Amino acid sequence: MCSNMHNGIEIRQASFEDYVPLANFLSFEYFVHRHLDWRTSLDWLGKEPFLIAEYNQEIIACFAAPNDVASTTWVRVFACANSFPKDEIWDLFFEKALDIFDSKIKTVGALGILNWFVHMIAKTRFKLTQEIIVLERSDSSSVDDKIGNEYFIRKLDPDDLPYVVELDELSFPPLWQMPMETMRLAYLQSGYSTVIEKDQQIIGYQITTDALSSAHLARIAVRPDLQKRGLAGFLLTDVINYYQKIGISRLTVNTQNDNFASQMLYKKFGFERLNEHYPVYTFQIYE
Repeated sequence: MCSNMHNGIEIRQASFEDYVPLANFLSFEYFVHRHLDWRTSLDWLGKEPFLIAEYNQEIIACFAAPNDVASTTWVRVFACANSFPKDEIWDLFFEKALDIFDSKIKTVGALGILNWFVHMIAKTRFKLTQEIIVLERSDSSSVDDKIGNEYFIRKLDPDDLPYVVELDELSFPPLWQMPMETMRLAYLQSGYSTVIEKDQQIIGYQITTDALSSAHLARIAVRPDLQKRGLAGFLLTDVINYYQKIGISRLTVNTQNDNFASQMLYKKFGFERLNEHYPVYTFQIYE
């Protein structure tokens, strides 16, 4: 396998045999960026690009950005030992990754969760394009948002997933889409997930995760041609009332800072914006 050499640093593709040393490396290093994902960082082993940097045959850094949507991908993990220049290591990794990416990939995204990663990525060729903001509802009261009798909400069933994935692809741009494997993992990790139907056809869905005292609305979508009819509000009403009944009144949700329609929806239902936001950087391989 071809390798890049830079001041004694070797870059190579990771293999399954690297699982244990990578797990140890990621557990003990400080500079570790992990994408907010339904998979763990090491679940991407075996996919490309998943790169390792070694010095004297010891792992000093790793980088992974495999895609699950044809035209886009995210930086899934980037980690670097404190004793090495992470900016330079990043450049080595990314130049190597550009040679590996599938020719269909146009956009690479990087979510700025930790300050050190934001400061580093801001100095690269990535551009700040959006921010993820967080809203919270902590009202203990239930809500009432009735809608026509032709609509029906029920729990999401595994057999629904192909139809939900189709709807998701229609509802979101490629960078934010959830393909089948991702959707399946989201469903399996959810606490409460539902679909809304009309004439026995799925026209919207939501997936919510939960913990002991709070829940997080991870995904909500309505078929684009049926939006602005109150259907998302109907789904949201059901989620709020479901969690009120089991004693959970704190509900959070993420959205983009430029998605004003979703912000208006959440504010209508008593969500308030928190002082928590995460920049989204993107790199355009092809315009």
